[in-house]
Amino acid sequence: MSAEATPVESLIALLRDPRSRAEARAAAARIGARREAPPSRSEQDEREGRKLREELVANGHRWRYIVDWRLLGTLWPREADDLVKSVVRSWTVPNVVALVGGLHPSSIPVATVVRACLLDRMATSVPPTRLVDRMNVFTMVRRAPQGVLCAELAPLLTGGRAGAVVADLLAELLVYAQLDDRQAGRFGSAGRLGRAFPPRSAGPLDWHYPLNNPKPSPVTDPATEEDPAEKPPSRLGDGPDVQERTAWPLLSAPATVAEGAEFDVEVGLRVDRDPEVGGTGALRLPDRDVVLELVLVYDPAGVEPVGWSNPVALAATGTNPHPRTLLRMRALGGPGLQDRREIGVSFHVGGTLRGYASRTVVIGGDGGAVLVEPVTSGRVDLGHLLSGDSPDLVVVVERGADVRGQTLVWTARSPLPGLRVDAGPYRCGIGDDPAGLARRTRLRMSAAVDARDAVTTLVGLGRDIGDKVPVPIADAVRAVIAHRAPRPPSVLLVSAEPHVPWELAVLDAPEPGHSPFLGARTALGRWVLDTRRPPPRPAARARADTHAVISARYEGVPGWSRLPSAEVEAARVAASYPPCEHVPPLHTVVLNFLEQGPRVDVLHFALHGQCDPDNAQDGLVLLAQSPLAPDRMVPRFLNPEQVSGLSLRGSPFVFLNACQVGSGGELLGDYSGLARAFLAAGACAVVAPLWNIDDIAAGEVAHTFYTAVYTGKAVAEVLRALRSAVHPRTRDGAPATTLAYQFFGHPNLVLRRTKPIIGL
Repeated sequence: MSAEATPVESLIALLRDPRSRAEARAAAARIGARREAPPSRSEQDEREGRKLREELVANGHRWRYIVDWRLLGTLWPREADDLVKSVVRSWTVPNVVALVGGLHPSSIPVATVVRACLLDRMATSVPPTRLVDRMNVFTMVRRAPQGVLCAELAPLLTGGRAGAVVADLLAELLVYAQLDDRQAGRFGSAGRLGRAFPPRSAGPLDWHYPLNNPKPSPVTDPATEEDPAEKPPSRLGDGPDVQERTAWPLLSAPATVAEGAEFDVEVGLRVDRDPEVGGTGALRLPDRDVVLELVLVYDPAGVEPVGWSNPVALAATGTNPHPRTLLRMRALGGPGLQDRREIGVSFHVGGTLRGYASRTVVIGGDGGAVLVEPVTSGRVDLGHLLSGDSPDLVVVVERGADVRGQTLVWTARSPLPGLRVDAGPYRCGIGDDPAGLARRTRLRMSAAVDARDAVTTLVGLGRDIGDKVPVPIADAVRAVIAHRAPRPPSVLLVSAEPHVPWELAVLDAPEPGHSPFLGARTALGRWVLDTRRPPPRPAARARADTHAVISARYEGVPGWSRLPSAEVEAARVAASYPPCEHVPPLHTVVLNFLEQGPRVDVLHFALHGQCDPDNAQDGLVLLAQSPLAPDRMVPRFLNPEQVSGLSLRGSPFVFLNACQVGSGGELLGDYSGLARAFLAAGACAVVAPLWNIDDIAAGEVAHTFYTAVYTGKAVAEVLRALRSAVHPRTRDGAPATTLAYQFFGHPNLVLRRTKPIIGL
């Protein structure tokens, strides 16, 4: 043992030596003598806390509806111990985990939790379940200060099998605590990062998910501290000085499981790629000790956790760079469920989403081995989107396990300091015909007679859509909006569902003069959770020095009228942002131009468009010579399938200013549509409208958009600002056009232009 080792490091070494159990017990007792003081509180808090404890014990089945998290955090150690002893035998383990998670760190009844949830279950539970028990106990007590851990567990360091389990657990907890402290020290000083993890003696409400929610450091000089409203908080792994390493997601499960049976899911990191696991691919992690938080994504109607709850914490260290753990799940049966059930996992470091993986388990039969083809669900490369410039909220929407595809499964995470977001998963139904909703919306917007008609229709639609958002997800959105106020937060929506315009969701009763739509209250970018190639690469920064415009003069073209404002719009873009190539609107010319991988940064289309996946007339309306009269032009469509087969060089930004081309669809069960096709071809982001747009208003939107974007504003924020001008009392203008635009890309995407801008 090194002479320079600290008392805690010496204790860890003793705990790992079975022959030194008595010495370890004495050393733990010495460290435990330095316990921290309990949380301070008022006499009123003491009275209300006593009443809360009585209500929790008497109404355990509905405890989440009556718990006051602030009061729970004021309980003193003995009160917390009595409360946990009263409920630990009757409550489910996830509820106990959640309850302990609300206690002040110094009040966590470590010994009671370890005895009841680990040692007492050792004699009756099978080995996989014991691993789950250990993980749950670790999750519950890991926030406790080192003094509390040592004081509570020292008496349990006996010479038997139970003592060995406690020694191993305490060693792991102390290593975790040191890792937490090192992370706090790395980011706790004043300067460029200016954020710190909370001290282990944090006060009430300061400790929830401490690794996700950094708090201002108490040693930071206020003169150098950055205003959190002016700059998003730093993330673990951010900054050019932090080296990264690569690891692959581990997500292992049986290929098939009998209905009603329990099975193990192994999650964590591995050194190489598993061909049966789809998702984001390799994970880029800080090349140092970090704590991973894993959020399992599953349809609660198809499978359920056994003895654990989200999130799951794993420590990746120099001695254990690829941690893993077993989670117990149960296969559920019922009418209307698919045999194939998707199980996914999202990986977070310091609250920042780093990647996603998923695989399929077949439920049914006798649970014997069957061949299941490799799964590539959600194969979207989130690398640039997840490493730096993290969104304030990330929401992932997967398909549920029902046969008819009428349910969605939602999860959410936020890296914002002091903000607690329940990870989920949460389930919602979207009815028999979500594609019909998209069709009806396009028809009603086309039939709107004036601004008032359009706004009232969209508000009503938005309220219907908002009602489908699971309540905890809606609460997470509200919390992020309140946390970032007055600055609108950035939200990333990663969705496998192509039809519902979630940007229009109205989560709260509309207020006069304020836009109620989600896309107006947040800077929202969406991305496609796709199962097909190639995985797109969203970016937070993109060059915009060179442009190409495609517009058409539809004079004499049967079925399509001229778009004078679109022609002016294309000319203005070309003149304002040189160098700009004006591509003739002939179908063969445009296709050749795109096939050659145009070396331009921005592609701008100002054309007619149409979404009709069941018809040949689907996509952007280009021109071709009539086979019967070569001197006449006829329409010819650039469809999603043609675009999807291309490979665009340089990941250009694409603005599709054409009717309906932002609408999504399904092809062979996957997300389809023109916006998705450009992303698959290599575009870094796409802006496109969902329904018919007014020619003049669309030109004004494009002009306003580029003018604002080239001042350094994020694309999503510019579109949010445009939408925010539309509210329930809007009576003029073209609100249907303003609200039509959907943005696929990083919500913090900024277009960087170094070339001069020519004012018009």
